[in-house]
Amino acid sequence: MVKLYKLDMSPPARSCMVACELFNVPVELIDVNFAEREHLKPEYLKKNPLHTVPVLEDGSLVISDSHAILMYLADVYGKQESFYPKDPKQRALVNQKLLFNSTILYIRLRNISYPLFKEGITEIPQKNLDAIEEAYGFIEEFLSRTKYLASDNITIADISAYATVTGLVVMKELNAQKYPKTQAWLKDLEKQPYVQKGNAKGAEVYKLFLKSKLGMVKLYKLDPSPPARACMVACELFNVPVELIDVNLLEGEHLKPEFLKKNPLHTIPVLEDGSLVIHDSHAALMYLADVYGKQESFYPKDTKQRALVNQKLFFNSTILFPRLRNITYPIFMEGIKEMPQKNLDAVEEAYGFIEEFLSRTKYLAGDNITIADIAAYATVTSLLILLELNAQKYPKTQAWLKDLEKRPYVQKGNAKGLEDITHFIKSKLA
Repeated sequence: MVKLYKLDMSPPARSCMVACELFNVPVELIDVNFAEREHLKPEYLKKNPLHTVPVLEDGSLVISDSHAILMYLADVYGKQESFYPKDPKQRALVNQKLLFNSTILYIRLRNISYPLFKEGITEIPQKNLDAIEEAYGFIEEFLSRTKYLASDNITIADISAYATVTGLVVMKELNAQKYPKTQAWLKDLEKQPYVQKGNAKGAEVYKLFLKSKLGMVKLYKLDPSPPARACMVACELFNVPVELIDVNLLEGEHLKPEFLKKNPLHTIPVLEDGSLVIHDSHAALMYLADVYGKQESFYPKDTKQRALVNQKLFFNSTILFPRLRNITYPIFMEGIKEMPQKNLDAVEEAYGFIEEFLSRTKYLAGDNITIADIAAYATVTSLLILLELNAQKYPKTQAWLKDLEKRPYVQKGNAKGLEDITHFIKSKLA
């Protein structure tokens, strides 16, 4: 009999989905397609003239506000009274925090999201970001008094607010040092199985959709650059909503004040995600995997496994890429026509290192592809222009290259730039 009309991206709808999981409600989840304007059809407007989601239908009863839905579900289906106490005083504290979400938190989210979705704005006004920051302060203050928003137990007020805050943090990053209790509260709720099941998927969709609207992620790059290509591959792999911006080094764009403000090292790539600016490709790969990666295998959360990936990222940073740059920099900047034998010997030695690593695990840092492979592949494919790989001497390295080459995200992010740098180097050396 219970039907929940919802849209996964909607924080209010997600809070109700979490409650349905928590209270084991026998519910039929019905998607409302806003793109097809299903929320404006007569049969839907009859249920909810406000044409919003969620809507809960339980027999003849129809409720069109998420907070009222949470109260109803807790009263009818909740077996543990702690989530919505019967005692009038305790219940008043929960109601107060439900209304805090309704009148403070969610309004501040909607003041940003509505213009993004409906009016096509691409920047968030600073006053709206300041309002979110203020809201974080309110939550921190509440959590300095009780473990959760309304008491020392999780209540439906936490469920409601959590869904909203997971949207707010996409727009304005939470400073964990400034708001440690809020950060701990988020982590606590995140690990609850019913929260995971009801909220996680929709929150991820919402985040990606929001970032695509804002164009918040920008990658400043030059296609022939191996570090830039590694980041482009990662953007393909993790479906990052990214704006690719070419930096013309020949025209000195990397030395202009506006670029130097982003990266005083005047190198590429540079990744810009809102107020965050990263000017090292390896750090960018780590960040993209953490924020946008859906498969943990590319950059494991486990500390020991992550250490192995980090080790190979630094192998690329300190061994592979410097040996490439020691040859290419003099070619590009000093006009040399021949490569010193000692530099070629150093490349040959690097091939030996890779072969040894691949004799221990299928990929550089384990038996799965990781961001370490992505970083190293972009470098090694450039080294091959300078010194051909002896496939008989290094069969595992050859197989590793072939394996990565056939990946669609590698092809899309790496192939064109590799072709460009190949032609450029050969023309200089010729």
